[in-house]
Amino acid sequence: MISFEVTEQAIDSFKDEWGLTEAQYVRIYAKYAGGGSDAFTIGLNASATPIDPALVQSIGGFHFFVEKTDAWILQDEHFQIGCNENGIFLNKIS
Repeated sequence: MISFEVTEQAIDSFKDEWGLTEAQYVRIYAKYAGGGSDAFTIGLNASATPIDPALVQSIGGFHFFVEKTDAWILQDEHFQIGCNENGIFLNKIS
């Protein structure tokens, strides 16, 4: 099962820094980052619309989703979407 949480700081950054409006979709996806033992990283796309989502979760007024095509790499993982002085980040918790 894919699970994630979004901190209040990240929600504020989505509104203030990214300029997102309430009810907007944010895609969580796998992207190829290069070779090695961990060739994929996780990205965020705030201009995507769900096509065939495996998961949609509403948090802080936004709809976060994962497409079925990305579910394989995110399966059985728990992520936190957070924010610090450098901006939005994703942490793999498990």
